[in-house]
Amino acid sequence: MTDPTPRPETEVEAAWTRVWRTLLVRGIVLVIVVAALGMGIGWLAAGAPGLVGGAVGGGLAAVFIVITLVTMYLGRNMGLTTIAGLLGVGFLFKAFIFMIVIWRIKDATWLDGTTAFLTIVVAVLGSSIVEAVTVVKGRVPYVDPEAK
Repeated sequence: MTDPTPRPETEVEAAWTRVWRTLLVRGIVLVIVVAALGMGIGWLAAGAPGLVGGAVGGGLAAVFIVITLVTMYLGRNMGLTTIAGLLGVGFLFKAFIFMIVIWRIKDATWLDGTTAFLTIVVAVLGSSIVEAVTVVKGRVPYVDPEAK
């Protein structure tokens, strides 16, 4: 029979958990800041359509962070090179989403296109910076002596 007690988390798994949680917290902060600033500046610049444009950018920032969190969660036990590759594929997927969203909202009359575009660009750059800083400063060991 199998042992019903779960095995303890290894040092590497614990390090990836810390990186994932750090990215989650930083991502939430990024989404709040992008949405609040985008909506606030959009409201001041263009009224209600600017507010909606800022909200679209904030929503897209949330989507980008969720994509990265899912990628890192799925690749947490696959090694550093695999995670780097998955994050690269995730970046390409985000670029595809960015292009689709811009294409779909370019003629929308219910939002201010300039506010939406600038907020989305800030969301893309901000999420990339948050991801890069979090992974680089993650301090995850390359070798897990406890792994079996």
